[in-house]
Amino acid sequence: MYINQSFEFIGKKIVFGGALLVLLMALFEVQSAFAHAMLVKSDPPRRATFSVSPKQIQLWFNEKVEGAYASIVVRDANKNTVTENNPEIVPDDPKSIILKLPEMESGRYTVHYRVMSVDGHIIESNYDFNVKLKTQ
Repeated sequence: MYINQSFEFIGKKIVFGGALLVLLMALFEVQSAFAHAMLVKSDPPRRATFSVSPKQIQLWFNEKVEGAYASIVVRDANKNTVTENNPEIVPDDPKSIILKLPEMESGRYTVHYRVMSVDGHIIESNYDFNVKLKTQ
């Protein structure tokens, strides 16, 4: 009788452990489905300092973004917008957008971006970089 109870106890542990394993696997799958696109690289990079004016802003994301909803605004230290150009999706890389820039003066600049990933989530943030032109 004692042996039957032991087998019953072990059987219940195996069933419980299997159910727990299935539950944990399901939770990890759901968690990855809720992941949002995020910025993985930028040029110019965050907090960079340049001795020449950058020609463009390029942002790379870990997922495709909707080009029609992409927005990049670059502002100087006085909060003035540097350009009225609209960002464009890179033709051979739908995870990247580019904003062409005019010649910029020395100073601190803030890049504000807002994009929508193909799963419909909005990604919005900002970062700064500096331009310190060499005086002639």
